[in-house]
Amino acid sequence: MKKIALISVSDKTDIDSFASQLLKNDYTIISTGGTAQYLEDKGVNIIPISKFTQFEEILEGRVKTLHPIIHAGILAKSEKDLKNLNNSKYSLIDMVVVNLYPFEKAISNKNCSFDDAIENIDIGGPTLLRASAKNHQRVTVLTQPSDYSKILDEIETNGEVKLSTRRYLAAKVFTLISKYDSMISSYLKKEPKNLDLLSQDNFSLNASRLSELRYGENPHQKAKLYQVNTPMLTRFEYSQLSGKSLSFNNLVDTESAFSCVEQFKEPSCVIVKHANPCGVACTGTLDKAYDYAYKTDPTSAFGGIITFNKKVSSKLIEKIINRQFVEVIAAPSFDKKSLDVIKKKPNIRLLQIKLKSNKDKIYETKLLRDKLLIQEKDEKILSKNNLKVVTKKKPTAKQLADMLFAFKVSRYVKSNSIVFVKNNKTLAIGAGQMSRIDSTNIAYNKSKKEKISLKGSIMASEAFFPFRDNVDLAKKIGVSAIIQPGGSMNDKKIIDVANKHKIAMCFSGIRVFKH
Repeated sequence: MKKIALISVSDKTDIDSFASQLLKNDYTIISTGGTAQYLEDKGVNIIPISKFTQFEEILEGRVKTLHPIIHAGILAKSEKDLKNLNNSKYSLIDMVVVNLYPFEKAISNKNCSFDDAIENIDIGGPTLLRASAKNHQRVTVLTQPSDYSKILDEIETNGEVKLSTRRYLAAKVFTLISKYDSMISSYLKKEPKNLDLLSQDNFSLNASRLSELRYGENPHQKAKLYQVNTPMLTRFEYSQLSGKSLSFNNLVDTESAFSCVEQFKEPSCVIVKHANPCGVACTGTLDKAYDYAYKTDPTSAFGGIITFNKKVSSKLIEKIINRQFVEVIAAPSFDKKSLDVIKKKPNIRLLQIKLKSNKDKIYETKLLRDKLLIQEKDEKILSKNNLKVVTKKKPTAKQLADMLFAFKVSRYVKSNSIVFVKNNKTLAIGAGQMSRIDSTNIAYNKSKKEKISLKGSIMASEAFFPFRDNVDLAKKIGVSAIIQPGGSMNDKKIIDVANKHKIAMCFSGIRVFKH
């Protein structure tokens, strides 16, 4: 008895040759709408689905496969099941080849209306796929052209598709449908703007593989990069223009660096090493910004990630690669000659990164093994009007500007952190210590090593000072002003110490821990 294959695809890649080979292997092919016409035009002998079901397609083709003859043929476990129905019209369907309406492609078009999006929600396709995958003990279900050759090989070698293969294909179906439904759900949730993700008890998180990474955090760890397609999460969009493949650490560091640099409107440079800024500067030109950022900590800048918030010139690229070893250079754009210059160092990755533009409420995530933490992205803006002067000595306008700059930098330094700045550039950074005084000493010692004076600088802390030791050390260093959130039980004592040392101090009222 001939086997029956139902084919209904939006992606016509290789479908005519696949169908032709099925015919040679004693299959009968039934097909729908545009697919049927396509195959007929290619000279493939098919039976239109309306002839098979004796039911005309209705509602402009929206109802064509939702028919008992089709689904009984798919879901029947054996010929015996169909005989029990006492209806000679029913036949076993042995293979279903379906891919879904291109919903994702439709909504990616900026001109896609809401009605167009809804029209691209597939109903019959997922139903066919679910039924076929459920009955994979007997039915072969295909969703991707890349699987056609494997199936044909098995049919021609064994006369049938192996059970293990059918089970593998069934698993692919449910993964595909899950992703498809999640995309639709996500799209609909975007319609009421600024929908609160944290108000939802359940939501779908789907991801699609983007690339293989060189390795994970360490060379012995395999790693792959996936794109999470859930809306309202922070985006990190980039394209690699040159260089060897990226590692896990390259991406983590680049994301951290670019999150920091895109805060600034003036030409800015951020250099990151192991997820911490080791130099930040915001000046009149990218060239100067890079120089100042690099001078903060040249030792740590070795093998670092360098990011900019403006278009980068080939001259600046040349300066960087002649001065230091760098893993990644990232920016919103590069001039035409940059790709020629970077060829001198073929391993260096050049990444073009899209600046954030989404004004809707967005969230960031962290994984805890099998747990997912979700929080609002830390984007609270601090202005001069928000700063509370708590000392007798008042900061100057220039000091206030440096405080705001230092606050932005400290937001992206691992806690506990201390940042010294002057004239919109970092002088020294201490990061990630268990005690705040240790972070201060690390920054101070780095400045002495690089022969950078901290006299007259601003000292910033991402959290309050519980003890006076940091303020005492600030006096020794020559700090002119301090910015910290405040909120300690010892705030009054800390303010008194600052007054004693004649150091201006402002409370931001905003704690920016980073773990």
